[in-house]
Amino acid sequence: MLRGFFDLDGPFNRFGTFAFDMIALNFLWFIFSIPIFTVGASTTALFYVLGKKVRNEDGYIWRDFWKSFKLNFRQSTIVWIILLVVFSLARFNLNSAHLFGSMSKAMIVFQYAILLQLIFITIYIFPLLSRFYMSITGALKMAFFMANRHLLTTIICIVLFVATFFITWIVPIFIFLAVSLYAVSAAYFIEKIFVKYMPKKEETSLEESMSQE
Repeated sequence: MLRGFFDLDGPFNRFGTFAFDMIALNFLWFIFSIPIFTVGASTTALFYVLGKKVRNEDGYIWRDFWKSFKLNFRQSTIVWIILLVVFSLARFNLNSAHLFGSMSKAMIVFQYAILLQLIFITIYIFPLLSRFYMSITGALKMAFFMANRHLLTTIICIVLFVATFFITWIVPIFIFLAVSLYAVSAAYFIEKIFVKYMPKKEETSLEESMSQE
């Protein structure tokens, strides 16, 4: 019954390799995110490595992570800063909504709508940057488009994130796996979305594919 279970390509070894990779990637993400402003580049690198795993492509944890981190550093950092600024403005407006008097309720609804869309965009933007070469504006537009068109996948990713947060809250040691496990789970669903928008010709960009939908 256990024949082959402990072979090099058996279930036990595959699970051990997967667990090691998740812990290693989790560690890399935390280390490279320490300066805070590098969180965007670190997250993009994480999705780059895990995207290859989901697609069953050969790869190397450290080499691929570092490659993506360097290659996408500028765009990912700018996007991360934009998201932080918009999020901060929305939070500030919510805290100051009472100053708008009779317009406060409308202001609160509007700001929560912005926060929701911000969450939607954040779910897709870094996987997009890790997978395709796009302008910052194009990536933001595509993330917004995908998030709202594929609401089921978006909701699934939000549920995965919330579940990961609560598990980590209940079992703190889970923090050594939390980020990478969420990312690989989200990448599994998001990759199925990306396939639908892959350019049919090499000269066709992803942004052009979106405009043709």
